[in-house]
Amino acid sequence: MGDVGSNALTWRLRGLLKEVEVQRLAFVATVIFAGATFWFAPRLPMTDLPQHAGQVAVLHDLVLGTSKWEALLHVNYFTPYLVGYSLALLLSFVLPVSAALKLLLALAYYGFVAACVALRGRLGGDRRLDWLFIPGFFGFAYAWGFYTFLIAAPLGLLFVLLAHRYADRPTPALGVVLFLADLALFFSHGLVFLFANCIGGMFLLLGCRRVAHLLPALLPYVAVGLWCLVYALVGLRFEAARSGELFDITWGWDLTRLDFLIFSMGWPTTGGFDANWTLTVLLLLVLGAPLVLGARFNRRDSTVFVPFLMVLLVWAFVPDAAMSTWFLYQRFALFLLPFYALMFQAPADPVPLGVMRRLWLPLLCWAFLALYAERLRAFATESAAFDEVLAAAQPGHRALGLVLDQGSAAIRSRAVYAHFPLWYQAEKAGFVDFNFAVFLPQVVRYRLDRAPATFRDTASASAWRIAEDFDWTRDQAAIYRYFFVRRTAPLPPAYFPAGRCEPVLLRSVGPWSVFENVNCHSASLPDVR
Repeated sequence: MGDVGSNALTWRLRGLLKEVEVQRLAFVATVIFAGATFWFAPRLPMTDLPQHAGQVAVLHDLVLGTSKWEALLHVNYFTPYLVGYSLALLLSFVLPVSAALKLLLALAYYGFVAACVALRGRLGGDRRLDWLFIPGFFGFAYAWGFYTFLIAAPLGLLFVLLAHRYADRPTPALGVVLFLADLALFFSHGLVFLFANCIGGMFLLLGCRRVAHLLPALLPYVAVGLWCLVYALVGLRFEAARSGELFDITWGWDLTRLDFLIFSMGWPTTGGFDANWTLTVLLLLVLGAPLVLGARFNRRDSTVFVPFLMVLLVWAFVPDAAMSTWFLYQRFALFLLPFYALMFQAPADPVPLGVMRRLWLPLLCWAFLALYAERLRAFATESAAFDEVLAAAQPGHRALGLVLDQGSAAIRSRAVYAHFPLWYQAEKAGFVDFNFAVFLPQVVRYRLDRAPATFRDTASASAWRIAEDFDWTRDQAAIYRYFFVRRTAPLPPAYFPAGRCEPVLLRSVGPWSVFENVNCHSASLPDVR
């Protein structure tokens, strides 16, 4: 009887191990597929991505000394986005800019999931919840195309992992490594840098309960803080901030903050995007996964709650906009589901689960990715008209984007086409306004007083306002050779001037049109000082 019982137990253990291996292979395959979706559409539905692509294209030519826009622009070496742009710049020598950004975003996604898995292992979390690491990358930050933020996200997670090790054992050698990693994170993205350091500092406070131990352990953080302060002060001597840019803060404390939950999984519901009940249902089912799987809070280690608590503090207290940077707190929804998962651990005596409970999270993730892939396919079809219009414009000229209709029925977004004309800058060596070169943190910026007066007030300038309020004389339209227009209704009366200065329609496909300024083109910017 003993042998029979032993054999039965052995076969049961083998069955469980085989099931775990199959689920792990399914998880890895799903992560690989999710990363491959960056290649499913020629142009990704990421609102700001064309602006970042345009930055990289101009940076490439400025570094080589071949840019015809050198009198207009300069390289800002004091940007906190150096890592993301430097990597894209290097790849731009062997790949088209669009492909370079896609590759880096795919690698950032794989790095994000891998770092989440490593951090979960460090904190003793439940590996069955690793599926929660998959969908969040495609939430708010993705939809708005926050390229540098997404590139910095896995680096921030790796820093959190290192900071947890350092808090357990703050040796001088590990402190030096932490300091160097912190510097790299600072040059990746300032917001991720601050967020990860707050988490790391909290780890240290919980780990070192004696002041005598805490003060020397804080040295890496103090050193990085001093370096950043000096760097920022020196940078402002070279990169002039416009009036009020440093202190223009919008808090946005209202009911729209509740949308933060939806921002963690899929397309946003506010800030220019339609609500999506399907993703809301998926989110609620995902949040219930620990209960379905029988996971429980990890009460033995208080540090597992720190990352999630920090996300909640960002949600509650970080402003909506500051220093001409918008959607500050919203983008941190990227970390909500991963840090939620880290708080749970598997039960000590696992109860056998039915098939549906075991497949709960995989099925939800597959449903999300199926919906996302279908929307990518629809967006690729919908946006193809722009390629035909783009082909009609000759390279190397200045252009103005007049996107009156920024929305997309394919992905249910109201803003995805806002900066789409920047693909002319990224792919045909032109220069397009409205341009992120007016903003303080960008790697390529307008030279002092070389930006058209319309765009100098960064608090009010935007692609939508310029298109809606376009005025030929006030907006100095004579400096532009091309006008990329997107509208689903006829242009308003007298939108363009009549007579000799009326732009000529070159090509119109679907909602997209490109007009050429043939008779009134002035290649130089008028004196607007």
